[in-house]
Amino acid sequence: MTRARASHLFNSTVVVTGAGLAFVALVTSALHWEDLRGVYFLAVPAIVLMGYFPMLIGRTGGGIEIGLDSCVLVFLANSLGVHSAIGPWQSLVIWSLGTALCQAMTDKRRPVKAFNIGLGVIAGGLALLVIHKAQDLDGPLTPRDLLATGAGAAVYFVADFLMSATSLSLEEGTSLPAELAPTGALTAFVAFLAIASLGFLVALVTFRLDPRSALLFTVPVMTILVASRAQSRGGEHARRLKVLLDTAVRAQTVGDRATMLEILRDGASDLLRDPRVSLRTDPPGPHEIGVLVRGADDELWIVSPALNRARSTAKDDQTGLEALVAVTEDTLARLRLSDAMAHQVWHDSLTGLANRSLFMDRVGHAMELQRRRGGRLAVLFCDLDAFKRVNDLFGHAAGDELLIEVGRRIRATVRETDTVARLGGDEFAVLLEEVHEPGEVEVSCQRILSALRVRFPLFGEDVLVTTTIGVAMSETGASADALLSQADLAMYHAKSLGKDRFETYRLSFGDERIQRIELVETLRRAVDAKTLEVFYQPVVDLQTHVIKGVEALVRWRRDGVLVPPELFIPTAEESGLIVGLGDIVLDIVTRDAPKLVAAAGRTLSVAVNVSAQQLQLEGFATRVQAARARMGDVQLVLEVTERDFVNNEPRALTAMNTLVAAGVWFAIDDFGVGFSSIGYLQRLPVRILKVDKTFLTNIEEDSRACTLVRSMVLMGEALDLEVIIEGIERRSQLAHVTSHAGAGAGQGYLFGRPVPLDDMTTILSASAQSWPDIPHVHEALDEPAHVDGVRARASRT
Repeated sequence: MTRARASHLFNSTVVVTGAGLAFVALVTSALHWEDLRGVYFLAVPAIVLMGYFPMLIGRTGGGIEIGLDSCVLVFLANSLGVHSAIGPWQSLVIWSLGTALCQAMTDKRRPVKAFNIGLGVIAGGLALLVIHKAQDLDGPLTPRDLLATGAGAAVYFVADFLMSATSLSLEEGTSLPAELAPTGALTAFVAFLAIASLGFLVALVTFRLDPRSALLFTVPVMTILVASRAQSRGGEHARRLKVLLDTAVRAQTVGDRATMLEILRDGASDLLRDPRVSLRTDPPGPHEIGVLVRGADDELWIVSPALNRARSTAKDDQTGLEALVAVTEDTLARLRLSDAMAHQVWHDSLTGLANRSLFMDRVGHAMELQRRRGGRLAVLFCDLDAFKRVNDLFGHAAGDELLIEVGRRIRATVRETDTVARLGGDEFAVLLEEVHEPGEVEVSCQRILSALRVRFPLFGEDVLVTTTIGVAMSETGASADALLSQADLAMYHAKSLGKDRFETYRLSFGDERIQRIELVETLRRAVDAKTLEVFYQPVVDLQTHVIKGVEALVRWRRDGVLVPPELFIPTAEESGLIVGLGDIVLDIVTRDAPKLVAAAGRTLSVAVNVSAQQLQLEGFATRVQAARARMGDVQLVLEVTERDFVNNEPRALTAMNTLVAAGVWFAIDDFGVGFSSIGYLQRLPVRILKVDKTFLTNIEEDSRACTLVRSMVLMGEALDLEVIIEGIERRSQLAHVTSHAGAGAGQGYLFGRPVPLDDMTTILSASAQSWPDIPHVHEALDEPAHVDGVRARASRT
């Protein structure tokens, strides 16, 4: 037989037995009601009233109720039942009626009410039987009757206690011995006997004196009942408060959600004294109470059976659960905040990837595992190529969107066990654990490179931003810091080889990094000492061979030897020295410009290269205007490479517009290899386009290159822009540029290399302001002209 069926069978037996006993009592006493005084029916409301003040024996599940209304039963037994065989049955009828009304007025469930009525009738019947059999039926109430009353009250207590414990044991699946040995049972038994004895005392006074004298007991009895109820409620309140405080204290040290939910379930079980409390996703059903726990990962309810018990009701239990859940929700909110703060400490706020701290921690942990277990790992240092252009052209918001997408793409190319981190700026790192073959690292690098070669959509345009990767294997690094530093060195070496590629660290890379650091420091000293020089290269009208102007190009001598511009200019840009370098060039050109004009004998344009960093400096426009005023009859041209144009930087555009209004021209250098479009050219205050020299490399054999140059010339003319072709080194190139492309001006080694000021003034004077024959300029310097097939590399700041 199942536990549920056994419980139902026992409870039903109690109900049926009680009902049957009450029916027998009613039938037996039906013919003798005329002998019963109506005053005895006042016992019914007394039973109802005193039933409101039960005694509780504490136990898991809420306690066992023992009614103090038994003193009324004792009164009936010692008044109606004395000297009469029908008296006990009449007493049982009145007792049954009072018990039924008392239970009917509670808000307990019907099965509970029915069980309690049956229990009360059975226990009352047994008590009446014992008292009647043990009484002295021959005279007034005697000490023997008092002993009989005590025995009957004891039987009532034991019967009530035993049947209640059995019912609870069957219903909840607990052991009967455990239910029969609760805390405070003996104390409750003694208190019950004392209360029951009051019924004997009232019967004695009624029997010996005027029955109205029984009213004297109203005040002390009510005082005892109220005090008992207050003590019961106070004890329960204190117990529940202790459970809440204990739960709150435990919650302060909780470090995860699962533990807090376990504490909630245990606390609710202790609070309600019911082990059937559960956490579930379903809301409470009929005859259940529950509270939604907000803040849990899933929607959870704390649910318990709805019971109306001594010291508490379902409403009280609901309130208690709500208090526990409030503590839980506060703790869950604290844990969420703690998790968020921990996430911020260990993760990048923009991309959500691991940050440098977490990455280094995982590298160190992986290296420790590697030393114990063997195997290899790899660290990849990824630096985006030309990311600054995106920020400059589209703004920092676009740059942030790009970084987020870059992180997502890199994360998608590696394994779940690998770690992807954003170290800062446009630098990312990847930890590849458990590398079995070197080829695995190469495959991972190629996947990352391929993923980032796909153009990024930004504000309606597709932008190409590649990355360069440096790789360091664990066998080359003694620590996490050393491994990342080696990957960084490998990345810089890869950039020096052309970017958009990867290189694996070798010991020689350290020497190269040291050389680069030394180069930066030496250049810094040269900028501080202003020991840089400026060379000039002519710009020629391709139709008349007239020198239209010159371009100022910075030069740096290190230990008396010229350093190639392609080596130190990128270094100056990366280190931030380009601003100071540009200021020096502008100062030198300001001093040289009058001499150049004097040598030419006419107005001359002088082009000076400036960087995007200079354009964004506050006061740059004022500085250039002051320099322009000291140059004399010179058309100042500021050249900015196409990749450095700042379309969305208000300060740069303001500076450009201010300078244009002051008569300064702007030229786009290296046109055709960056981001520019006709839309940009319409908005920017540009006067000159300088076509990049790469388009002239094989213009004699490549018809498409010739067509491209021609298209750029036509576009410039359509926009009312002057076009200058850079990198003309051979006569055959000049022929194609003039005959097929229709270019108007050019610049290159065919017309002259960059030379110091004195040499340029000599050229300007000797050419008599015209250039009928290319070699004449070289004869002025006693130099041979460059012949076809020989290429020389032009340079710029």
